[in-house]
Amino acid sequence: MKDIGNFLREKREEKGISLTEVEKDLRIRKKYLHALEEGNVEMFPGKTYIMGYLRNYSKYLGMDEENINQIIQAYSDVKKQKDDEGKTKDNKIYLRTKDRSIFEKKKFFFPIKYVYLISFVLIIFIGLILLSNSLREAQDLPVPSPEIVNETDLIIVEEANDVSILTGEVIEPEEETVISEMTTQDLVLTKRLPILKVIANDKTWVKIHSEDKIIFEGILFEGEEYFWETDQVLEIVTEYPIKIETYYGDESIEISQGTIDNYLLKYNFTPAQSI
Repeated sequence: MKDIGNFLREKREEKGISLTEVEKDLRIRKKYLHALEEGNVEMFPGKTYIMGYLRNYSKYLGMDEENINQIIQAYSDVKKQKDDEGKTKDNKIYLRTKDRSIFEKKKFFFPIKYVYLISFVLIIFIGLILLSNSLREAQDLPVPSPEIVNETDLIIVEEANDVSILTGEVIEPEEETVISEMTTQDLVLTKRLPILKVIANDKTWVKIHSEDKIIFEGILFEGEEYFWETDQVLEIVTEYPIKIETYYGDESIEISQGTIDNYLLKYNFTPAQSI
């Protein structure tokens, strides 16, 4: 992976482009671009994200499709070799841990079930004591006396009611006036563009762009949602198999009908066809 990174850095330096310019144009954070050039794959959350960033960065540097596929294949071979080495190491660690745990079980034994039983009895006992104290305190509380209403206040309230009956005017409280104003504002706010909604069923990478403008690119976690009001033609790119659901207004979008290329699915979305 280090050799691939050196190749990308040399291409960038030949064109006289800085990482800051690449970050601005591709909307990929500078630390990920630096990790690609250094061969530091541990900076990325998964294989799909590395492939997506490799492809976008290579296209940006002006490489043709054949060279891009060679770079991705070279990365896959290096990744597979590291994964095999990691599995061998994990198996050795597991065996050592298993042997040690067997030795410790033989060395030490404690009746855990008795600890659970004693804890349960103590919790019940403490709960009964607290309940008893609460009942005693409730019995000792003084009974509130009925509120005495001033006769002058009653006369003022009756006079106000009489005036409203004679004049036929209805006095609305401030709260009702505020609610009516909020209702009018809500009606104005509802007159908006339809909403494109993306919901993640699992951790996944998503990119949404319109022509040359990137609207969103990043990682959505399970249950996370992204909303955007739009009436533009968009391209939705995500990893394959698909881990997202998409809606436009109240209608579901079948992005599975898009094209698949190296673990990435691309779907061209036209709002006029979804309404």
